[in-house]
Amino acid sequence: MTRIQTYKQRLRHGAVVVLAASLAAAGCAYAQWAKPAPAQAAEQRPQPYNPAADANKDLAAAQARARAAKKGVMVIFGANWCPDCIVLHRLLDEPETRAYVRAHFEVVSVDLGRFNKNTDLAQRLGVNLDKGIPAAAFLAANGSSIGNTNQGELEASRNYHSDMILRFLREVAEHHKITRPE
Repeated sequence: MTRIQTYKQRLRHGAVVVLAASLAAAGCAYAQWAKPAPAQAAEQRPQPYNPAADANKDLAAAQARARAAKKGVMVIFGANWCPDCIVLHRLLDEPETRAYVRAHFEVVSVDLGRFNKNTDLAQRLGVNLDKGIPAAAFLAANGSSIGNTNQGELEASRNYHSDMILRFLREVAEHHKITRPE
């Protein structure tokens, strides 16, 4: 065997070792990335939109509670596959915002599926889904409409903070105005 052949064999063997090590490292990195860390797993929340819920029945129950408690009703239209919908629910669940919501609104989360469910309810409440989801209808305690987010006010929830959502909700509850969260 010549020196050149020996050198080529060593080079091939070294390349194979480097390739195997790289694949092993990539596999380990993927395994760590793919599974949630224990802290993340504990943070996971149930999905906000129940696909099996009867939205009309849930709305009627919320309206009855709202009438009795003299609160408004917030009907949120969205889907569990929608990142902005998930973010909005997380923002609503922040302590200060959650306290305000509980004091002023009965909340109904309406699952739209892949826009193949409950669109009739959105239409009945005057909610235009063309600007994206999440979208919401706000009703007074007596059932009259306060307003809707028909201009996509909540669609970009991923860009909002809980204090922005809180100010938005205060405008709705206290002034009966639908504004873009700022």
